[in-house]
Amino acid sequence: MLTTRIYQWGVQQLMNPDLPGSDIFTASYFSKANLEIVKSLLDCEVDDLVMELYNLLVRPDADFELRWHRDDIPPTATAEEELARLSKPAYHAQWNLALYPDSSLILVPGSHRRPLTDVERAAGPYEANIPGQIDVKLEAGEMAFYNNNIFHRGAYRSDVERMTLHGSMGHVAGGSLRARNVLQHGREWINNVDISRVEDRETAEGMRDRLVRLASEYEEVGYTHND
Repeated sequence: MLTTRIYQWGVQQLMNPDLPGSDIFTASYFSKANLEIVKSLLDCEVDDLVMELYNLLVRPDADFELRWHRDDIPPTATAEEELARLSKPAYHAQWNLALYPDSSLILVPGSHRRPLTDVERAAGPYEANIPGQIDVKLEAGEMAFYNNNIFHRGAYRSDVERMTLHGSMGHVAGGSLRARNVLQHGREWINNVDISRVEDRETAEGMRDRLVRLASEYEEVGYTHND
């Protein structure tokens, strides 16, 4: 039975061994280039890294938008609650790697360091013009890393081809913060990830094992967003 989740916006859990070709996606996730960039961004060693998410974002059959949000802070959070989370280290690196030109990601630079402004808080969920927003424009082969608590949304056009690899790696110190981000999307398959094509299998095994341990420590993680 295929347990990988397929949505209008893409395919979730590319490393799930139930997905044909998952070993190829797994090898790309654990590439030396990815690992070196993430180690630099998180200022850590490879033994601190935790396997997280890997998805494929695609062109929808009809135009589709995601509302403005922060991945790990609910829209009901007060300014004080936002600051409490944003004052902690991110404990992750998240990226989009475009296989076709892609400008679907819209964000407000610097918003991961502060609470929402009054204008941002009052804006509609699909507001087209937030002060300071930018479209992140990637050419094929380009990669953008960002903090997933930056204020952002997605606007996906049905008339523009899209295939973008969307992944994240975590830091072992993230604990419950990263457990909620990652494990709310499913955990049944992570022990069986096929690393046979990975160049550095020892590193991949260690990162996978740290996620397995995280899953055993946090059996109930809940959801950041109810929708």
